[in-house]
Amino acid sequence: MSAERAWEMVPFKAEPGATVRRATAQVAAQRAKVRASLSAVARTLAAIALSGGLSVCSWQGVRWATTAPYFAVREIKFSGLAHAAEEDLLRRSGLSLGQNLFHADLAKAARSIEGHPWVVSARLERRLPATVIASVIEHHPRALVQLDKLYVLDSDAQLFKRSAPSDGLDLPLVTGLLRDQWLDHQQESSVRLLTVLQLLDAWSAAGLQLSALSEVRLDDDAGTTVFARQSDSSLQEIHLGVYGYAVKLQKLLQINAALARRGERATRLDLDNKARPEWVAAQLSQP
Repeated sequence: MSAERAWEMVPFKAEPGATVRRATAQVAAQRAKVRASLSAVARTLAAIALSGGLSVCSWQGVRWATTAPYFAVREIKFSGLAHAAEEDLLRRSGLSLGQNLFHADLAKAARSIEGHPWVVSARLERRLPATVIASVIEHHPRALVQLDKLYVLDSDAQLFKRSAPSDGLDLPLVTGLLRDQWLDHQQESSVRLLTVLQLLDAWSAAGLQLSALSEVRLDDDAGTTVFARQSDSSLQEIHLGVYGYAVKLQKLLQINAALARRGERATRLDLDNKARPEWVAAQLSQP
């Protein structure tokens, strides 16, 4: 043999171009998947880090807001009060100066305030940095109703509380309604009290002073009789019957004016003549 290296001839078979391209594409796809996975992991880690940072910042912010003297309550303002005492409502609310504004349970405080007999509703809100605003709606008293005790009637025909001297109310007195009637026939009794409110509205609309209206009596025949103070402090009894108060009260004004021109005064008037509505029965005072 020759000293030169013998070359061995090995047959070579070329791969088709399509096969090479598929292999290259598979490698590229695998690399893309790896990069996508790494990117997703990186985003997740970044989100976790950001969330953790925000949570820490949020916790620190809440801790600062609920402990900082800057948010200690320095003023509690009430509005809408006419009868309820601010000191009483403040005591009921459980709120106090110096407590943290964000720790104050305003919903609970509102419910407690609404437990006061004069209060219909209460709405409390925070006013930064250190004020609580309490907006109160009270019952509007219209008359006193005599049952077994004396109760206050509001503009919704509700007997919402017992009357007390401390209320300082100078209102017409409603009589003729018994406690048993109220308890056994509350719906019917409420309707009759609604007619009282209609009468009071008509009385004011006619230009008559409510302060002159001493008593409103609910009669057994479902009618109404009122007792009004005259200029000499005597009482005039006026039977008004049922409804039609506006027309009857205008007639009352005309009759009293006509009698005054004659130097006379009626102690009793019946303005509810069903047979002859245009007629009025009058009992004149003795000279």
